Amino acid sequence: MSTELSISQQEIKSRFFTLETVEDVAELLEVRKDRLIYHLYRRPDEEKYIVFKIPKKSGGKRTIKVPISSIKIIQRKLNKVFQAVYKQRNPAHGFIKRRNIISNASRHVNKRWVLNIDLKDFFPTITFQRIRGLLLSRQYRLGKAAATVLAQICCHEGNLPQGAPSSPMISNMICSKLDNELNEMSIKNGCVYTRYADDLTFSTNEEIFPEKLAKQDEDGETELGDEIDNIIKKNWFIVNKYKVKLRRYDMRQEVTGLTVNKKVNVRRRYVKQIRAMLHSWERHGLEHAQHEYMKRHQIKKHRSPEKNKPEFKDILW
Repeated sequence: MSTELSISQQEIKSRFFTLETVEDVAELLEVRKDRLIYHLYRRPDEEKYIVFKIPKKSGGKRTIKVPISSIKIIQRKLNKVFQAVYKQRNPAHGFIKRRNIISNASRHVNKRWVLNIDLKDFFPTITFQRIRGLLLSRQYRLGKAAATVLAQICCHEGNLPQGAPSSPMISNMICSKLDNELNEMSIKNGCVYTRYADDLTFSTNEEIFPEKLAKQDEDGETELGDEIDNIIKKNWFIVNKYKVKLRRYDMRQEVTGLTVNKKVNVRRRYVKQIRAMLHSWERHGLEHAQHEYMKRHQIKKHRSPEKNKPEFKDILW
């Protein structure tokens, strides 16, 4: 099975909107129909993905599901299809060419107020039914069989797996309506809105932050306004109430891990860590620096347990 699609993005786009059957999907993805059926419906679920947990920065565990190579190839091809048909929305900055955490953060530089919202269980909240419904909607109008098999390719055990190549782009497609509604509301209230995956950010230079979006109580805790809360709930997402923060200009304002008070920047702690790593390598040699770093940090993050530990110089790079 080839790992790349042989047709142009324009041809992908024109053929996508005519998909009706399983055969049509197999032909577009350049995979034999019998192999596609086997991987989706006949192969046991426990054989399709490598599942492991990693610690979250905020505590708890995050479940990562990495597809086996044959399914991964199919999903990578499907991701190319989604990239061709996705209509890029101005607020979205995640998983899009020439956009990243820096382009996302730069929209909120030097603002009087910055509001951060995190969506709880972002990928698992996007279910098979939601994806199939999107592909059947007026926006795409695919045939029922085609919509069903495409949603099956995207999902594992009924929802979107974090770790699959097709998950980020289909999540952007699912969030198009959310982005439109939040962006429209933000403009009406004199704010700028962006989204990077499950991180929503609003900022403004208004003297008082619009209470329709959020406000701070007497204890300094942030309460979301009904309008923004209703839009998020109406789009079938859940706010992580422990990660809602409204920060004024005289506090450290962060967007996707970058500070934005005066310019897009990293934390001083990050700079010191890089400097310490360079110093360790220069003074004690690469082998010693790698050993000390692994012992101190016990590399677990975002990695399958079956993979080798990363090299110190690669981490540093």
